Amino acid sequence: MEKEVQFYELERKVYNLVCQLGCTILKNILENQDKQLMENRDKKEYRHKGYRTNTIKTVMGEIEYNRAMYKTDKGHMFLLDKEINIDTIGKISTNLAEIMLKSVVNTVSYRKSAIEIQSMTNETISHQALQQLVWKVGGIIEKKENKEIKLMKDGKLVKGTRETPALFEEADGIWFNLQGIDREKAKEKYKKQCEKKNIKYNPKHKHKTELKLHITYEGWKKDSTRHELINKQIIAGMMTPQRLKKLRDSRIYQTYNEKNIELRANNGDGAKWITTIATKDTICQKDSFHIQQEIIRDIRNKEYQEELANIIKEKRYDEVQGYIENLKFELGGEEKVVKKLKVLQSYLKNGLPRYQDILKEQGREIPKAPKGIEYRDMGTMESQIFTVLKVRLMSGRKAFAKKGASYLSKVCALYHQEKGNIQLEKVESEILIDNSVEDWIREIEENVTKNKKLHRVNLKETEENKYVQATIAITPELKQLLKLVEPTALMYR
Repeated sequence: MEKEVQFYELERKVYNLVCQLGCTILKNILENQDKQLMENRDKKEYRHKGYRTNTIKTVMGEIEYNRAMYKTDKGHMFLLDKEINIDTIGKISTNLAEIMLKSVVNTVSYRKSAIEIQSMTNETISHQALQQLVWKVGGIIEKKENKEIKLMKDGKLVKGTRETPALFEEADGIWFNLQGIDREKAKEKYKKQCEKKNIKYNPKHKHKTELKLHITYEGWKKDSTRHELINKQIIAGMMTPQRLKKLRDSRIYQTYNEKNIELRANNGDGAKWITTIATKDTICQKDSFHIQQEIIRDIRNKEYQEELANIIKEKRYDEVQGYIENLKFELGGEEKVVKKLKVLQSYLKNGLPRYQDILKEQGREIPKAPKGIEYRDMGTMESQIFTVLKVRLMSGRKAFAKKGASYLSKVCALYHQEKGNIQLEKVESEILIDNSVEDWIREIEENVTKNKKLHRVNLKETEENKYVQATIAITPELKQLLKLVEPTALMYR
């Protein structure tokens, strides 16, 4: 009796066969195109220097092909690469690289991602190759962020035109254990701190650092049960509050017509760095989830927890401190209990009023939301932290190198901001630069040079122009103009 063929096996064999055929077809196309370029080239400009083998990993499998190398006045090059713009990240095709990055975000480790990619494509990718790809793409994103900040500082970013009456911001972070060189550095730093403060060194001390996440959005999609955010922009990574603020400012500047934003509100857990990055016009409030979390942490009695939570929910903010003060006596004045209640009092001292309350107190109205958008109570950050960072960074391994965690978080942020899509072409695209100031100065310089030549001609024609020359030299407007174009102004001195 013949062995029964399983559909799964048949499907897999056909798939592998088609992929092999696809690789062969693509190899032939590339080599035939290279042959045509060789025959039609300018032989004086491009001098043939033999063939070189190249390998590209694709979704169909690995393609190995030969292409001609040429010597030019500028060095060696491949006409094929130039002609058809072979788009790769290292030796990996862009299509495959994008699939790899999406898999990395949606699995809990590089090893599991490697297994998943092997089952989805006809290519075998090692977990080290996946990690290297994340580092490479994360590095590209970071360089682009650095460029944005510098262009913003130099006043060369193109100003945004998108209109929004309100802009909401939320920020938080996750702490993770360090590994490798970063852990050793933190260990040495901790030892020095113990010696300086005369504290006993604890060899089991955990060395952690914070990974930051910041989002901006224009409001919530109207009547959406999923509380979808409109035009969500995400910033993630290991960075100082100052750098995060600069990057946030550059993103907003590039996107919006800022002068027409009537309301800016910031929601966070009360950490100092979150309030530090807020602008002077931003309304800051503490996140409801963290308020409730602090209440539960510092008050053990469930009845008192609920009573205090209700006071805050009913917006009786002026009663909060008094209620906690009374609890100190109600709970017997025990030292540990009082200490925790003091911590709670300090935490709830500010940040309780919502942005709606503060606007009302200031005699201002909530801006009218654009069509399809509504304004709600803020508090999406815990969900964002879980979805963007925790699912990937905290579900599997518990320790990272700083750069590894930062680059991975940037890839995760990109994936979620683009709603499950990663386009490397977009990542590598150039930032638009505003050259209007340079053009304006150039025009002034040209006009001044032109006027100077005309002035010299006029001086030769009549003696009366001597008086004009003296008059022009002391004109305040001209003095101000010359300050703008200092190199040209030197000719007048």
